[in-house]
Amino acid sequence: MTTLISFLGKSQLDSRSGYRTACYRFADGRQYETAYFGLALADHLQAQRVLLLGTSSSMWDLLVESTVGDDADEALRLELMEAVRAGSVTESLLEALHPALQRRLGRPVATLLIPFAAEFADQQALLQRLADHLARGEHAVLDVTHGFRHLAMLGLSAARYLAHARGVSVEAIYYGALDMTEGGVTPVVELSGLSHLQEWAEVLSACEASGDFARLAPLLARDGLAAEHVQALVRGWQLLGAMNVADAARVLRPVVRALTEPLHGASELYRAQLARMLRWTQAEALHEQLRLLALQALQRQDLLRAAVLGLESFLTREVASIGGDPLDYQARERAAAQFQQALREGEHPDWKRSAYWLLNNVRNALAHASRPTYRPHAQLMQNPERLRRELEATLNRLTNTPV
Repeated sequence: MTTLISFLGKSQLDSRSGYRTACYRFADGRQYETAYFGLALADHLQAQRVLLLGTSSSMWDLLVESTVGDDADEALRLELMEAVRAGSVTESLLEALHPALQRRLGRPVATLLIPFAAEFADQQALLQRLADHLARGEHAVLDVTHGFRHLAMLGLSAARYLAHARGVSVEAIYYGALDMTEGGVTPVVELSGLSHLQEWAEVLSACEASGDFARLAPLLARDGLAAEHVQALVRGWQLLGAMNVADAARVLRPVVRALTEPLHGASELYRAQLARMLRWTQAEALHEQLRLLALQALQRQDLLRAAVLGLESFLTREVASIGGDPLDYQARERAAAQFQQALREGEHPDWKRSAYWLLNNVRNALAHASRPTYRPHAQLMQNPERLRRELEATLNRLTNTPV
């Protein structure tokens, strides 16, 4: 079900006649002449339900007069007019007018009295009350044409709040731009892109915190990224979760190539960030892919994953140095054994010896929730920030390892 949420305010033009009648034109060319844009929007979108939001002094009386007229009970109309003038409209008074409004609009109508929302506490309460009028999974459209100007900003916040708090999908945000009227026609501005920008920022932040770039797939699909690339993004993350870095890089490279071209919508503004997140796929050697992924894990404070990937990068590089297949487990075991034997014989420089033992001991300690027997490494485990710096320095030194 799609619910239209529309704000009702006070007219700055004429407190007796209400908003000025305008001819609103939508992007598809259809036009509607009305003083209350939300009602035209309900017809245009064929909304199943309308939720009208206004304060105790909003133009409820003029809305009723212009839409319902004589169909409303005379005593109720007079009572509403007095209440609007006194700024004392109540929920029960508005509810008494619901049947007449519903008959006129041809769809269920609900009203919600809201505060002026000048303070954060009132703004918070408004959002919570609005959420209570919507069901989880419901679709909604916001109209921010009328009402106080700051409510338009609140409407944008509401779009994100409803998505997270109630699982409500806000499909679009509309504004009838009366100030942009030309030749007697008022354009309808669709503001959903602003909400999409907020959504992108939220999801990208979650991606950077978790590494899960597959979260971006629905947003990229909405903005027109080819379906095969969207699917590859999801598949690539699944492969990374299984530590199949080589296949993940192979699957994701076409996505990275696609990101060299402009995207549509909000995705274009974040295209560079996503490309940087996937830059590890461009490394030719598996050990370098692993090293770059380890550095990314460090940036999000995932020390265990950084240590695991770092040690695998180290050993995979050793496999390559003796001409083995980095994806062959037996080759990895042989390379590890040869390296440790060489360490015992003192064949490697101190920095390389230190790098190996740090990665190995930290990986084991973090994986098994234990403490290294080597005291300097045990002390590092007591200082996560220092441990992070040491791991970063070690990972950066790995580029000195000959292959």
